[in-house]
Amino acid sequence: MPNSSIKKSSNDEAAIIKKYKVLIDKLIPLQHENRLLEGLNKFSAKLPPRVRNIVKEEVIRVTSLTDAVADNSEFAKFPILKFKHFGIPMRLDKVGQQILARETSRFDDRYTVGVFESVMNSEHYQSHIKKEQQQKIVKAFKVESQTFKDIDFATDLAIRPNFTVYSPEFENGKHCPLSALSQQGMVIQTKRQPVIEAESLSTKILVFTFPKVAGLNDGVMDVKFELQASHFNKDLLVTETHFKFADDTPELLIEQWIQYIKSAANHFPLERELEIERVLQNLERDRIFANSPWIPVFLGSNNGQLAPLFELSTPQNKEYNKYFSVTQDLPTKQIFQSLLKELLLHKETFLLSGNIKAKSEDVNVAVTHRQLAKTGLMKQFIELATQSEQLRVVQLRLQTIKEDHKNTAFEIHDMTASDYPDLTNISHLLFCKDVTDWVGNLKIGEPEPFKPFPKVIIKDKSKWPIQLVMESNSDRRLEPRYSMNSSAKIKTGLFSQVEATLNDLSAKGLSLTVSEPTQLQLDDTVKISIKDLKLHSHKYEVVYFDKTKGILRLKLPKELVKSDSKKLKQLFHSNTKYFKPRDMSIKQSNIYRFLWELSIRNQACASILITNNRFTIDRLKTIYHKQDCNDLKPFSALGNEVPLHGFFADKNAQGPKSTILDKMLRNSLRDAHVVHIERSKDQRIIFVEEEEFLHGKVRNQISELITKKSAEAYVSHLIAIRCNEQNTPLTKKRLAEISKIDLDIYQKLQTMQQGYTHVMYLTNVSTFHNVLLRFGIYPEKQSPPE
Repeated sequence: MPNSSIKKSSNDEAAIIKKYKVLIDKLIPLQHENRLLEGLNKFSAKLPPRVRNIVKEEVIRVTSLTDAVADNSEFAKFPILKFKHFGIPMRLDKVGQQILARETSRFDDRYTVGVFESVMNSEHYQSHIKKEQQQKIVKAFKVESQTFKDIDFATDLAIRPNFTVYSPEFENGKHCPLSALSQQGMVIQTKRQPVIEAESLSTKILVFTFPKVAGLNDGVMDVKFELQASHFNKDLLVTETHFKFADDTPELLIEQWIQYIKSAANHFPLERELEIERVLQNLERDRIFANSPWIPVFLGSNNGQLAPLFELSTPQNKEYNKYFSVTQDLPTKQIFQSLLKELLLHKETFLLSGNIKAKSEDVNVAVTHRQLAKTGLMKQFIELATQSEQLRVVQLRLQTIKEDHKNTAFEIHDMTASDYPDLTNISHLLFCKDVTDWVGNLKIGEPEPFKPFPKVIIKDKSKWPIQLVMESNSDRRLEPRYSMNSSAKIKTGLFSQVEATLNDLSAKGLSLTVSEPTQLQLDDTVKISIKDLKLHSHKYEVVYFDKTKGILRLKLPKELVKSDSKKLKQLFHSNTKYFKPRDMSIKQSNIYRFLWELSIRNQACASILITNNRFTIDRLKTIYHKQDCNDLKPFSALGNEVPLHGFFADKNAQGPKSTILDKMLRNSLRDAHVVHIERSKDQRIIFVEEEEFLHGKVRNQISELITKKSAEAYVSHLIAIRCNEQNTPLTKKRLAEISKIDLDIYQKLQTMQQGYTHVMYLTNVSTFHNVLLRFGIYPEKQSPPE
């Protein structure tokens, strides 16, 4: 018992000393002036006698002199220095020296017990060590950033054209290829050191003859250049001779020259170093889009309204959105127009749809989270939609397509805009992603009185026709189809027939548009005659017939596949010049590539490329994001780097470590939320664990703060998708130009594609979660699987 009472007493004294630390620090200077009692008397009325004595004894103790040797070598973080302080030998690092100097000045330049304890107390080092650790963590998670824009080479832009030039004074008048055509001049390539006539060598002015080049000149022309230097290019194993325009070169020629280089940049490979940069960017953007979970839908004008025209399907976005189909689940015309008004203003929204049980019949409803919040129907909608277990939530993001992007896409793939009027009509890009799985089963705290739903959010049957575009390897059609516009006849009786137009034709089937579909009564098989192709009464089976549009699709019966398809294949082969330009697969491929080019320049969210590496953190290679990106909030990019420690770093770890990154890259975790709360009054950012945010007691506190508008939640959704394919559908296209310049670099870039393992997509979903918090809606906690 006595020991326990002594221990309790010492604990009480320590607590009192800690509580009155500020008072003790103020009394220390008075003790140096022998005025300690005077200082204590000022607080006698506020201090109990016992506390007064403890404070007095502590001041006397810490101001008493000591000769204890200071040695902090066991926990020092810097090289140790040996020295004497007031004759006392000490071994301190530079942080300890700083503390020694500061504390000694407080104790009237004397080496006291207080000074010794301050130096030897490791707590003084903790703040410094924590700062060091934080700096290491921030540095470890810094990732190089890129934008989705094309690289702007500005005045450094130089192309590698496919024509040759010559001069009688250079290489004895031989035609020499060009390594580069820049805005300042040109670079000529030779196998060895070039031969230049002595007169030209002294004046350094040479005249080169250029052939007729479309966009540059109307015929052969001579241009004066000033010789700069020659050097051997070790990468290409050739000698390159640099020339710049002569001083008396006409300004009009130089302007025309620069304009030609800019216009030809997408038709020719660039100078070697520039082409490597461009290829690397294209390959990385292709990889991000190829693995993206977002479905791009391209919008254009239709009778004065924005309407969906194309959907670009990839194996990855199809797999991620298993239960969402653009053609089936995109809202009907009236709801879609209301949706677009919101998207044009806010650029992003969440579309909630579900089947709600009414008195007479079930009603399909589609409405945005903002519309529900504005009308106060959020809780009611969630309650009714979850009862039917058909609630779906789709995140939508809208972007405006620039004309420059469309022109670039046409140029890269050698397409003529006039041949594709539907593509020139594209003006906006709508990205869709089904997020129902990670939203979970939503529950409401307290139900609200029933209110009728407005009719404008109830689905009808008016839908836009959307053309599905996919990569040729994913296309289900096995035979090439040819676009046709020929008259055809469908036999309906012994002497009766119906007029139709042949839309497309393949060896095993065809598609027709019937002029009067209401008069057509079909059996399982029909006979078709096409005068232009000399086909008479060919028998086909009916696959599909749309009576409203008159679209009729047919296929050859099994017993006639061998004979009739062989005849048609012979027809196609013998008339190649006629059928090849009509091959729909070529047009489909061009459309696919065009839409792909638009998509990689207007991607939906911030994306991080993950590569192979021994250390997890070092696998974060590059982050691609837009300049006005909200996905990095509450953080921001710093120059050309983005500090990602706020999203990945373990908060309590002493060094750089990421548990969430480890799990996601080991494929044990696909989706995750990273939550931060920002306080309005001082912009302080607080990290909140995902489990606490979604299901813990903290959620109620955050909900109250957001309702009072004294805080805002920043919720980031992370998804890591594994790169299952080494190449993308456009990899060969990207590497084609560099293979003509440098075969070694081509092989290295090809091998490099094996190093990408994942793409991580970082999306800000705060707007949706803030609405849920404001209305007291929370996701139901799921029990772990048995």
